[in-house]
Amino acid sequence: MAVMFAWFGAMNFTPVGTEIAQAWLSDHAFLSGMADQSASMARALGIYQIVAAALIAAPLPGAGLRRIGFGMFGLYSAVALTLLLTNPVWLEAEGGFPAIGAGQGILKYLAMAGLALWAGSFENSRMFSNRYSEMRQWSQPVMWAGLFLVLFWIGGMKFTASEAAGIEPLINTHPAFSWMTPLIGLQNASYVIGVIELVTALALTGFWFHRGAYRAGLFLSGITFVLTLSFLVTFAGSWAEALGGFPALSRSGHFLLKDLPLLAVVLALLAETGPDGTRRGR
Repeated sequence: MAVMFAWFGAMNFTPVGTEIAQAWLSDHAFLSGMADQSASMARALGIYQIVAAALIAAPLPGAGLRRIGFGMFGLYSAVALTLLLTNPVWLEAEGGFPAIGAGQGILKYLAMAGLALWAGSFENSRMFSNRYSEMRQWSQPVMWAGLFLVLFWIGGMKFTASEAAGIEPLINTHPAFSWMTPLIGLQNASYVIGVIELVTALALTGFWFHRGAYRAGLFLSGITFVLTLSFLVTFAGSWAEALGGFPALSRSGHFLLKDLPLLAVVLALLAETGPDGTRRGR
């Protein structure tokens, strides 16, 4: 959480951050009039993110300030989710809703909001204590719903031509996937990836009735997010060439880095399936 927010915050002081802010503001149903102030808005957001990252990551005594950081992260995630309702995030080429385009990155904030609730539920700064709380309990369905939604929805999108074209540069530059396109073709490669993501989402439904299937789904989710994060290494387009490349994230890099807190969500949910977890009875 802290790494993503600190990195995003720093990027908001660059032209890339201004460009992203302008894109979302200009298409916003209520805030489009502020698009001319995109640079100022991006910097203000950058300060917010850096402060939250510092509160989350700093080795501060007690948990009060850290919990404020988690609260700031959760609030940001909740506000980000409203962009699904105020911006044109649907692919007209695929018939509009539910074919999701720019909103794929926004979907990830549901799981992040649950992660902020979960992390903020501990009364001391030591993670994975055995303390039980209502917020800790209810954060788990939110994290689960976020994971399921991302994997099910984006997995389903892999069966469209638009999504296949979108992932082409990613898979063609990755050693684990580059063999697929020459062997079976781009669309079939997209189908295979989509099936894996849908199977993972299906296994995650074991959250409600079968611990074994659920843990398998979390394991597959973890592999998925590790592989997605590895695109930051293999895909040159993850970095803003105009800013000199690494460590300056491009818009694609912003999207990929969001899988770092999603990996943390997987680890948090795995911790809650153990003998001391709040779902130990499942």
